[in-house]
Amino acid sequence: MYRSCRHLLLVIAFLSPLVTPAQFRDRLFRLLNGDSTKGPDHDTAYVRSYRDDLVISPVMVHQGSSLTLARSTGEDLRYATNTPVQYGLALDYKWLGIEYTATIAGLGQPDGAKGPTETSGLGFGYTGRRWWFRNSFRWSKGYHLEDPGAVDPGWVQGSPHPHRDDMESLTYMASLNHGFNAERYSHTAALWQMERQQRSAGSWTAGGTFWYTRNAADGALAPPNTGITFNAPTSVGAVRRMIWCVTGGYTHTFAFWKHGFLNMMLVPGLGAQQQRLFDVDDGTVATGWDVATTLEFRMGAGYVGDRWYAALSVFSYQSAGSVEQEVILNNGFTSARFAAGYRIKGMRPLLPALSL
Repeated sequence: MYRSCRHLLLVIAFLSPLVTPAQFRDRLFRLLNGDSTKGPDHDTAYVRSYRDDLVISPVMVHQGSSLTLARSTGEDLRYATNTPVQYGLALDYKWLGIEYTATIAGLGQPDGAKGPTETSGLGFGYTGRRWWFRNSFRWSKGYHLEDPGAVDPGWVQGSPHPHRDDMESLTYMASLNHGFNAERYSHTAALWQMERQQRSAGSWTAGGTFWYTRNAADGALAPPNTGITFNAPTSVGAVRRMIWCVTGGYTHTFAFWKHGFLNMMLVPGLGAQQQRLFDVDDGTVATGWDVATTLEFRMGAGYVGDRWYAALSVFSYQSAGSVEQEVILNNGFTSARFAAGYRIKGMRPLLPALSL
């Protein structure tokens, strides 16, 4: 029970007026570093831990984003990013992970005909033995039409795609999950390689997710002067969506060749969403509540040694829903992440006991 709830100790320490400074430091020390008087909180035949080592990882990420507008004819018009590779840095220690990536001018544009896209991402969270919390911000600016022929019948393959420099999106995602096989399955080994899965194991998981997305442009989202009609008013210049879902799924890591691993994770979600459309001049034009679905899919593989590790992972988040049962908006994020890390041995524990 203590191990499941130790992440609450910090809150308790702040709320209790009876806690002395020395008691507060002791509780915070145990929160960050664990209780050294107790044995391992996992089966060491299945999991080897490197949580006492600081890991610094150069990271490369490919991040894609899309926005779909429903046409009155039943077809869709899809905007998408032309995403270059992002570069950044990840820091992992104990249960804490922080990562920042961004595009760097001049370092690769996937397709010049689709116009430029700028992107950045910031993620941080807690990956414990039983509880996994992750939240992230993702920003993209610069979208192109994937099917230019839908708005311009004279468009020729290979010609530049219609591009919106003014269109951007901001997404915040947060998820909290509980793993039911904490002794033999390590989620941090699958995600950040702060541990090594020495024998194959998996875990059912249950939790919840929150998703906030805002897509906006300086003008209307619908392409102007095309004669195409949409379910949404053509004057809509921004869309905001908030989603709350209960999630549940399964994750499994296959261990092989002593240091290799392959992880797969599938977690669907079902809940509610509120979606709001904003007119370019007059504010809100439609607000609606509806059923929402989400899907998180991950697959990763890599090498985990005592000093070095390298891993490649692909993860996808998808959501779908409607406003007033007629305006459909689909959002999707698909990323590929490569990281190589080095463990700095001999780190001193965080927040050692200090005398006043």
